[in-house]
Amino acid sequence: MADDISKLCSDFLRECYPGLKATHARELVAAYFGYKSHAALLSDKANSLEFLDMAAVLVPDVYIINERRDCLNGLPEQLPHSYKLVDELTQFLQSEELFTGEVWECDDVGDFVIDEYLPEHLSPDLDIELEKVIASTNAVFEDISYDRADVEETRNSVTIIVTGSYSGYSLDDKELSGDLIDMEITVHLPRCAGRIAFEEPEIDVVGTVNRDYLKEEGAQEQPLTASSERN
Repeated sequence: MADDISKLCSDFLRECYPGLKATHARELVAAYFGYKSHAALLSDKANSLEFLDMAAVLVPDVYIINERRDCLNGLPEQLPHSYKLVDELTQFLQSEELFTGEVWECDDVGDFVIDEYLPEHLSPDLDIELEKVIASTNAVFEDISYDRADVEETRNSVTIIVTGSYSGYSLDDKELSGDLIDMEITVHLPRCAGRIAFEEPEIDVVGTVNRDYLKEEGAQEQPLTASSERN
């Protein structure tokens, strides 16, 4: 099945671009799926393309395609930029219903998670995710800031760790008990097919009330931390 999907994609490229050699098409398809060679794609049994129908997220890597095509001699002159190849192959997979999930089109997955994914998938539910922490304050929270993303990759997954803050304003009729929450959000992507196809992201949120205001008052208080995990 893995070879079948690879061959379908290779045949598609050759139909689009006459003169593209079969061996070159296979190498470009392997690069699309995140591998340095067609042989490496076929040897990865743990993340075989036969599991592509399990994927919820596809994160193509244009850099790998650029790197691979630089090593291939005799590519047809009409072969377009790698970005277009990525778009065409992705649309082909979708049209053939080989992939029906969400495509993350990005140069940096960390930036994408901050700019696109979290605002859509986490921000609307942040009060629920941090319910216990918010309950310890007398504040109303409304301003979300995602500041930095660190990306960790293993053979079987990609994990994006985002730091940020959730701020608001304290209610006037009660004593100040914190109006800033420091957050760490982990977005875990279990790899399932190739190097670029992942199962449904798993989100874990940890929040701690920022107590810096106590330093000005000379008081001491133990921070309250809460976490939540969801798919």
